[in-house]
Amino acid sequence: MIIHLNGWPGVGKKTVGEVLARRLGARFLHNHMLYDLAATVTGHGDPAFWALYDAVRTLTYDALAQRPANEVFVMTNALRVNTPRDLETWSRLVAAATARGAPLVPIVLEAEVEENIRRLQSEERRGRKLTDPERLKGYFADNSIQKPAVPELLVLDITRLAPEDAAARIEAHLGGIAPPPASARLLEMRQ
Repeated sequence: MIIHLNGWPGVGKKTVGEVLARRLGARFLHNHMLYDLAATVTGHGDPAFWALYDAVRTLTYDALAQRPANEVFVMTNALRVNTPRDLETWSRLVAAATARGAPLVPIVLEAEVEENIRRLQSEERRGRKLTDPERLKGYFADNSIQKPAVPELLVLDITRLAPEDAAARIEAHLGGIAPPPASARLLEMRQ
């Protein structure tokens, strides 16, 4: 199973994902594991950044596709609807789940705008992740988070939820997921 936590920067994907992975005994793949590797090697503004990021992501998702279906992964991302790179990332996740014969469960984490901005500016994000509220507001205005129209989708407002409570709700949702959907069914999950 691949549990994919999607949401805006700062919403709490990593925090909830760590708790959920621990509760499930799953492997945790936070999107910054890939992003930070590329940024460390090239720097953020270097033209080679995206090529390296894409190469690291491709290798990672190809390896993920080879893992046994019974291994559980919790992953995070901020995949937007109208961004070709983000649409491609979702496509690669669908392909990896299909290759493994494992369910892909999209979970969208949301928070009220003011709370999302407050979290975005938290001290532990400084120097490592996006902290500029104006940039986040620009994302809100220009795009929206992918929400695949599939029965497995869970949209969860975590504005007032502790990470443990959010993870418990996601875990309860996972209990209702049927055996792996057919390949054709997973392909329909693309947005």
